[in-house]
Amino acid sequence: MIGELVERWHRGWIKADGLTSEYRDGYLVVDVNRSRRKYEWIATDDAEAGAMARIVAATTEPSWLSIPTGEPEKVVAEIEAAGLVVARPDETFMRCVLADHPQFDVPAGYAVEVRRTPVIGVRILQDGEEAASGLMAVVGEDAVAHRIGTGDAHRRRGLGSVVMGVLAREAVKDGAKTGLLFSSTEGVHLYRKLGWEKISDLVVARNDVTSD
Repeated sequence: MIGELVERWHRGWIKADGLTSEYRDGYLVVDVNRSRRKYEWIATDDAEAGAMARIVAATTEPSWLSIPTGEPEKVVAEIEAAGLVVARPDETFMRCVLADHPQFDVPAGYAVEVRRTPVIGVRILQDGEEAASGLMAVVGEDAVAHRIGTGDAHRRRGLGSVVMGVLAREAVKDGAKTGLLFSSTEGVHLYRKLGWEKISDLVVARNDVTSD
């Protein structure tokens, strides 16, 4: 069940970021092509955590490994034993029913901008300057939220909730039913407040390789 949801999430992520992916020896690998993260390996079964960690640890390019799991402590121990560095041990894989997503009015002094490229992009503007933003990529009946953020000077004004509500509304227009996302520790509180539920914990690690 989790494995299927992970694969569905990954399809939205690569669409949102314009990336490509492939399977190597049966494992899902995304070509991120960044200086500090050339590849990201994504586990669809945490029973493979140790085996995947050993492969990632042996690669000669900067690579990351993301593992959705119900046993984060066990996974952390396995991947550290393989030689990886745990970068984010306590992230969360989440989902929601998009039709039930709450909507919020934009605060006074702000305006909402929606773009389609065809990925749905939402920006909250104040005097023409971006205060908050986010993306949502629709793939079939799934919509994956990505790069949700609010500028430091605009926090605690409910802008993140506005962004998420508009993204969900627009995704429903495109036929999406289920929202999926990987949340940072800081974002979990917001998403829970908006009705998103936890699917599993998420452990993210990297190898000790740096680019030239």
